[in-house]
Amino acid sequence: MTALTRQIVAIARPGVVWAVHFIAIYALISAACAARALIGHPTLLIAGAVVTVLGVALCLWSVAAPRTGEDGDLRPAAFWSGLIFALAILANASALFFFQSCGG
Repeated sequence: MTALTRQIVAIARPGVVWAVHFIAIYALISAACAARALIGHPTLLIAGAVVTVLGVALCLWSVAAPRTGEDGDLRPAAFWSGLIFALAILANASALFFFQSCGG
């Protein structure tokens, strides 16, 4: 993999991770709030926390990746992409903890 390809992947990875996390969180909420209640609220919180920790870790991979001599102009973009999407993942997960019921 070339240096440019690695940089592009480092920029795009956090966005893809955020999208998958977004789908996972709202799928969990849908399963917990369905009429049949496919999962309980404690399961929702545990699964949501696990998915969130994994998502943040994958986003911060772009931030904490060691710099190499081949890094070019896109390195700051990968850094900020990782930070912004890590914060977006935490914002997605906040719905699990701020709203403790399915009522609306």
